[in-house]
Amino acid sequence: MANTWHSSAQGVAYAANRHMIDVTNATASTRFIRVYRAWLFNNGTAGVTGVLNQARINIVTAAPSGGTSITPVAHDTGNTALNANTTSGHSRTHTVGNIIRQIIHSPDEPTVTTLDWDAVGTLIPFAEWWNSGYADANIQPITLRAGETRGMSIQSITQTVGSADVEMEFTDSAS
Repeated sequence: MANTWHSSAQGVAYAANRHMIDVTNATASTRFIRVYRAWLFNNGTAGVTGVLNQARINIVTAAPSGGTSITPVAHDTGNTALNANTTSGHSRTHTVGNIIRQIIHSPDEPTVTTLDWDAVGTLIPFAEWWNSGYADANIQPITLRAGETRGMSIQSITQTVGSADVEMEFTDSAS
């Protein structure tokens, strides 16, 4: 079984064209990274009214710069350390190679008195923006191969107010 990792950042502020979270495998990596799931939770508490955000899930094709590093957490404490050439972060600058999904969502602050679009974005099934089909062996996850610089990111395109919690789940293996 491959080592499984979870990368998470809370309260990431929206900004135009911001990569809210990513995992990137650099050319020097000898490992294969497979991204299975990604989430964006509408957990912000700042007042945001009447705004729709365009967001994207991207394949990125160059090493990131700037931003904040995230230390992924192993699902099993027996996992070998993640290769130093595999990184995760938020608010980093990337070169987008391909857009694999575009999403329109409401980043308005959720309330406890209504079950609207803003509130359901705090629930796991609705916050899950990417799922490679764990139960379907015929569906390949996004694979970041050893020896190539490639990554996956969630990018906010139009939103400039508020914040979100973001997560990615991926595996690390020798082939």
